[in-house]
Amino acid sequence: MTMNGAQVKVGAVQAAWDQASILRSADNQSAWPALSERIAAATAIYGTGELLRGTVLLIGGALEQIGAGRPEQRIAARFTKTLMGKVVQWAEVVELSDLPMVRQVVMVVFEGRDPVAWRDQAGPVPESEPRAMTCALALIADFVDQVDGPGACERVLLTGLGRALD
Repeated sequence: MTMNGAQVKVGAVQAAWDQASILRSADNQSAWPALSERIAAATAIYGTGELLRGTVLLIGGALEQIGAGRPEQRIAARFTKTLMGKVVQWAEVVELSDLPMVRQVVMVVFEGRDPVAWRDQAGPVPESEPRAMTCALALIADFVDQVDGPGACERVLLTGLGRALD
């Protein structure tokens, strides 16, 4: 799958979405076993680094749904500050040391740049960073769904996945 030139394996993108789906579905755990199997399989095939790249790609796609990267968008700083405050609430999962990287990925998207290419150039990935990025993706997807209606984020993001598979 491609976004602004960065290539990410489709299976890794799907597994990245599955990870966020688990976080988003705390009340409905019936899908967890199937999602967990797909995540484990994709991790074995692509590795955690490619799943992180998939998560970053999805963060970019989700933020584009709310206008990130467009001229005259004025919500970037306020949205990012609010998002970071909510990511911190996942303290049992997220390392505070990962927040600057999450913040920067979000800002890169708001600037209209390719977040995957930027993250690829930003240096080594700490073991805990994928968890922080996944939490951010889940929160952004929840926001998109609140604005555009239930399932809106998934429909748009996974429609892109479906086109990549064609």
